Order: sequence, then structure tokens, then C-alpha cells
Amino acid sequence: MQQAADATHSPAPQLAAPAAESSVRRTVLLAVVIILVALLGVFASRFSVSPRGAASPALLVATQPTLAIIAALAAMIGSLLIALTLAKPINAVVSLFALGCAFAAYAMQTGTISDFVFLGASFKLAALETIAWSGFIALAAMITFRVGGALLDVPAHDSEGTFTGEIIHKRALISLLAGVVAIPVLIFTMIGASKGQAIGACAIAGVLTSVIGRMIAPRAQPILLFAMPALVIGLAQLALAFTTTIAPDIAFVNGTLSPIRVPMPMDIAAGSLIGVAIGLGWSKGLVKHEPPSMHD
Repeated sequence: MQQAADATHSPAPQLAAPAAESSVRRTVLLAVVIILVALLGVFASRFSVSPRGAASPALLVATQPTLAIIAALAAMIGSLLIALTLAKPINAVVSLFALGCAFAAYAMQTGTISDFVFLGASFKLAALETIAWSGFIALAAMITFRVGGALLDVPAHDSEGTFTGEIIHKRALISLLAGVVAIPVLIFTMIGASKGQAIGACAIAGVLTSVIGRMIAPRAQPILLFAMPALVIGLAQLALAFTTTIAPDIAFVNGTLSPIRVPMPMDIAAGSLIGVAIGLGWSKGLVKHEPPSMHD
């Protein structure tokens, strides 16, 4: 009887050791990747200089916008390639979180809304820059999920379906409407004008976007969801740029500048990636997976 019990329980320690070792390796790999992409982001920010001599709050208002755009794009593409090393051993969400850290590191070196308004810069250009970064995030997410594969805790709508089919599935597309929550989140959480608060507010918007999106479509791979907070905020900023008549610098001094206009493009991109990644992790226990139905 004792021998039988030993035979039953003996494999557990043997399996636990490799699992713990694998977990340590993944943690070390994640830390190394985040450090590398953060260094790339910080380095690239040095090529975006504003007329005031500091790092420009937006690429298109830099003294040499072409150089700033090339440096930022090169850094983020390089960061994506580095972050892709996490897609297989861990998953695509962690890989995109690491990419968000590159954006955050870049953003922390750049100017805030106060620098932007006193430069007399165009909010229309800043909004277009944000929208452009949302496109980059969407492309990066598609590449990352293609490399890393589907999330194991999100069953596919069709086990024999295509990757494109998962992206454009009607429930997946409906879940993207969750990005609208980013607007009220900014209105209620964006109080000051500091860089950390801007990134944090956008990250909260990303968290709520992913949680609501996943509850809407628990069987949808959240690929395009990563880009939605940035896209929605960019579109809202563009609309405000065309409809607001009061001068931005006056509104900023008077404290009447819309909170939606406070985050800069890199702040929004960083918050969108990091927030959605965190929200997807938190929402694992909030969704109930059900068998696909005729209407799914």
C-alpha cells in the first residue's frame, strides 16, 4: 500500500521542478526584453527635439519631424521584433505589454501638454499622429498573434477557421465598440497635466476597454482591441480640434482645456497597449465560455 502511494505521489515533485524552472526563465526573459525595449525607446526620443530644446511632445511638432518619425518608427519596429521573442514562450498579450513599455519609456522622455500648447502646435496634427499610432498598434497586434498563436484561455469561434476570420468575426468586431469607454475614463481621471498621469489615465482606459470587450465577445481573440483606445481617443481629439474655438493655450491656463486633449500621442499609444494587456489578464475570471451557437 505504501509503495502504491509512493508511486502515485512521486511524479509531482519531478514535475514541479521543471515547471518552476520554466517560470523563472520566462520571468527573466520578460525582464530582459522590457529593459531592452525601454532603452530603445529612450534612445529614440533623443532624435525628437522641440523648438524649446527639450524632447518634443509630438513627432510632428519636432524641429526635424522627418528624423523624429524615422527614429521613433525604427525604435518601435525594433522593439516589436524584440518583444516577439515573448510571443511563443509566454503569449501574445505579454509580448504586446512589452511593446507598450517601449512606448512608455519614449513618452516619459518627452514634453507634456503644457509644452505642446505653449509651442503653439497643431492639435489636428497631434490627433492624426495618435490615429497613425493606433494603426501601428493594430498591425503589431496582428503580427504578434500570428507569431504567438491564439490565447489558450480564449476558445476559437471555429477550430478550423482562418486567422483573418477570427479578426473580422462579427462578435470580435462588435467587441471593438468597447473602446468608446476611453472617452469618459479620460474625462473623469485626467485631472493634472503630468506625464505619468497622462499615461496612467490612458492605461485605465485600456484596462476597461479590454474587460468590457472580452465580456462582449469572450470567444474572440482580442487582436484589434489593443488599438481601440488609441483610435477612439485620437478621433475624439481630432473632432475637438475642428470644433473648439477657444485658443488652447488660453484654455490650458484657465483650466478649461478638455481632459481628452491632455495626453500626447506617445502617452496614448503606451496606455493603450499596457492597459489592454493588463485588462486581459484581469478579465480571465470574469468571462464565461459557452459553446458556440448558431448566432455566434
